[in-house]
Amino acid sequence: MKKMSKRKIVTLALVAVIALMSAAGATLAYFTDVQTAENTFTMGNVKITLDETDITNPQGDRVAENDYAVYPGAVVTKDPIVHNTGKNGAYIRAAVNVSSWMNLAAACYPDFDKAFGEEGYEEALFLLVGELGDGWSVIGVEAGDIFTSDQKDARFILKYDGVLAAGEDTAPMFQTVTVPAGIDNASAGSFNSITVVAEAIQQDGFDSWEAAFATFDAE
Repeated sequence: MKKMSKRKIVTLALVAVIALMSAAGATLAYFTDVQTAENTFTMGNVKITLDETDITNPQGDRVAENDYAVYPGAVVTKDPIVHNTGKNGAYIRAAVNVSSWMNLAAACYPDFDKAFGEEGYEEALFLLVGELGDGWSVIGVEAGDIFTSDQKDARFILKYDGVLAAGEDTAPMFQTVTVPAGIDNASAGSFNSITVVAEAIQQDGFDSWEAAFATFDAE
């Protein structure tokens, strides 16, 4: 048997080492882990309802509208409340639309112009509704309401201060309406409705009520 040369012995030894290392590498196990961060997004919303006492059943459920049988000087219950039934806080605005108010005011309140000049005309709403509820203020008035183009109607704009939180209610805008005592046959026919409309816009994303409704009106 021939003796292996030194070179062959070294070569075989290196091959053996490489083979062992390869075998060892094939059996290595790595400790691994995978973590997933899952985010769930729940979309909010803004929803409101508007109701008032049912004059036919004051102790029952509140209603969206009433029919009144009135006479000059009558004081009737009307107490509109806005309820935030959505998931987000909201800014609230309302409009009180009074039919034929421009004619009615002149006919029923002889000193109207003296008491309510052009600068304070919005305060004429108090002739009908008395005091406003907590948080409510009248900030303007326009000729015509949002349902008709009759320029004899008046649209009083009300602001609700602060943010109405989800699940919360406003105070009543007012409690009663007083039919003008000076109303007569000539003017009675045109004074046939006082309609309240409420509007809401999300509070998130706006610094103020004014900024929110500037965006609302621009849409």
